[in-house]
Amino acid sequence: MTPDLTQDDQLKKVLESINPAERRPDWLAGLEQFLADIQQADLESRKTKQFHQRIWEDNPVSSVGMGTVDISAAIDDPGFRAWLAEESFKPLGDTSQARIARLRALYDEIVERLKAFSNRTPHVKIFRVLAALFPRYITTVADRQKALACHRALFGKRKKPGAVQRQVEIRERIDQLLGPYGDTPEELAARMTYGWFIYVDYADTQHGSPPDDTKIVQDPDLKPLPAAQRRKGLTSIRGGLDTLASALSFVMEGVTREDLLDFLRAEFPDHRDSSLRTLINILKNEFYVIQEVDGVVSPTPRGELFIETGEAEELIPPLLTRILGVDHVLVALAKEPLSTGELLALLKQVNPGWTSDFAPRAMLKWLRDFGLMQVDGLGVYSLTGSGQSWAGEIKWQPECLEPLDNGEVIDTPLTEAQLDVGQLDQGVLIEAVVQGAAFLPSLVQQLHIGLWANPRRHFAILAGLSGSGKTLLARRYASAIAAQFIDNPEKNVFIQAVQPGWYDPAPLFGYINPLMPDSYVRPPLLDFLLTAARHPDQPFTVILDEMNLSHPEQYFAPVLSSMESGERLRLHNEGDSFDGVPSTIAYPANVAFIGTVNMDETTHGLSDKVLDRAFTLEFWHVNLDDYPRWQNHGLNPADIAIVRACLGDLLQALAPERLHFGWRTVEDVLSYLALASQGNDFDLISALDDVVYARVLPKLRGSESNRLHEALQKTITVLQTHGLQRSRDKVKTLQADLTDTGMMRFWR
Repeated sequence: MTPDLTQDDQLKKVLESINPAERRPDWLAGLEQFLADIQQADLESRKTKQFHQRIWEDNPVSSVGMGTVDISAAIDDPGFRAWLAEESFKPLGDTSQARIARLRALYDEIVERLKAFSNRTPHVKIFRVLAALFPRYITTVADRQKALACHRALFGKRKKPGAVQRQVEIRERIDQLLGPYGDTPEELAARMTYGWFIYVDYADTQHGSPPDDTKIVQDPDLKPLPAAQRRKGLTSIRGGLDTLASALSFVMEGVTREDLLDFLRAEFPDHRDSSLRTLINILKNEFYVIQEVDGVVSPTPRGELFIETGEAEELIPPLLTRILGVDHVLVALAKEPLSTGELLALLKQVNPGWTSDFAPRAMLKWLRDFGLMQVDGLGVYSLTGSGQSWAGEIKWQPECLEPLDNGEVIDTPLTEAQLDVGQLDQGVLIEAVVQGAAFLPSLVQQLHIGLWANPRRHFAILAGLSGSGKTLLARRYASAIAAQFIDNPEKNVFIQAVQPGWYDPAPLFGYINPLMPDSYVRPPLLDFLLTAARHPDQPFTVILDEMNLSHPEQYFAPVLSSMESGERLRLHNEGDSFDGVPSTIAYPANVAFIGTVNMDETTHGLSDKVLDRAFTLEFWHVNLDDYPRWQNHGLNPADIAIVRACLGDLLQALAPERLHFGWRTVEDVLSYLALASQGNDFDLISALDDVVYARVLPKLRGSESNRLHEALQKTITVLQTHGLQRSRDKVKTLQADLTDTGMMRFWR
């Protein structure tokens, strides 16, 4: 059960279980040395360019990298350096309120002064610097969204102070429960990292991201989605950013979807309910400013910061990486100003499905609203200073969708060339899939035959153990079969991450935009299927990752029906073609669908309607002899033998209760040991104990049964035999819980 960190007793237990030196000794050592250097620097030293280069650009405080905003001009400026050096020695005050007021004023002044040197505010860098100069009061969670999530975990959703006050309150609460500590670099460094571990272990998991405290310094670069997986444009809404702000303010304390609909009905009395529901989807899936969890709609951390700061810049990163065409516009305008007509033509080239100007014009309006570009009286667009800065962040080559014929998709008749799977070389296919992986050739052969045995129904479900390679097998197979037909096989593979709350096919196949009746909202999968329809002689594969997070018989219903009946897939009822999308397409018999499923408390069961159409493979058996990369991690043969024996015994003990682990865990154990072995005080058994505790034991849970008791006892014996005392003691506590209460779980 997840602890309630707003309760002192539960938070204290969590804090006492955190050992920064054990979790991240390398990070902590670097941070200690950094703080020691800062403490020793006098006023004159702090005025130097070398000192400022260190605190602004080579700062190990942050958990999110160095930040990307260029402030080199400020570092070069002697006046700015002298001012900050002098401010760093001024006292903060004796009370919490005085310290918050002083730090907030300093933060605001830094922001204001940096405007003379940069078009964007380097928030991450500023908080890293404040943490370096005032390590007793600022955490290592320099990213404001992550700090907000951490604060929310500690104080609940109702308390929403500013970014500086959040930092101080997080530190004060942690310090209150852990007690006094000194001013040595070692003590300061350890204490200031607790906020990050709280975020990783508890706050981050509440917002949909997998916790990973091994990535202390993350890659700060923007990560673009491929063109085919991006949203097709930005939907125009009345009021623009003001409407976003108004809706966000309403949901700030958490409301139901119906409450939000009532609010929007009052705001837009002339809109139909279908339009208002689309507006909610825009807030959720285009701008990522609201989230819906257990029926409650509330702002995302990104949305909260937008309301708190009023800065549209908070919303720009997902636009650049997730919305088709935005990066094209900024890159083009960075070279030269362009007219309205030239930009509209560019966007239609990026997305050939846009046959009208509605969607491109809506995007141009949003980019003006976000302050990225401006237009003069002649209709010529140019970038603003902020737009120039963001254009400099685009390190990739913007991609276009494949061109369509005359703006429409040609639905190739079934009488034309069709895919002939019989012509491929199964031996080559199987070898390509299993090479360097832990898949048996017989498993690949089963998947291949099961997918293509029926002339039309090419659907497989891979079910079983998390981390056993289900998605990897699907991806490798999809690429391997396409590689026998085309030179660029990745173009014929599409991975669709299924989301909770899909109740109809719209997220997959799109819909007519009720706010812009002349445009069709085209999800990436629709474009992929339309491309497959134009190339019926090539194999295409759709991977539905974690397909049972929602009910497949609801969102996947058109495909399930058509694959059985052979009838055409209907997309809309607006004539033969609408906004470049045909009304129907022949069921794509050259497309294989592979779904991966995990069966746990977060997923749905599969109905007979789904299972009757699918070839099913289970992934529960893990044989360490099949793992091909034992020698790839730099461990010596004796150590490998010890690790292999320990993991093998644990698999045998846990497998009867299906509490065992897959290849991902094996890989992580070896990677951990490989890095740990580089230390001077490396002890294999101690390191193995730590990684088993962290990667194997957290999945242990269950209710009273003889089989579970037996599995726990065998696990204790294995751990004792191999000298993993810490892990053994933990399992003993779980065994005691099971005996006393009839149930047990690692997190309690």
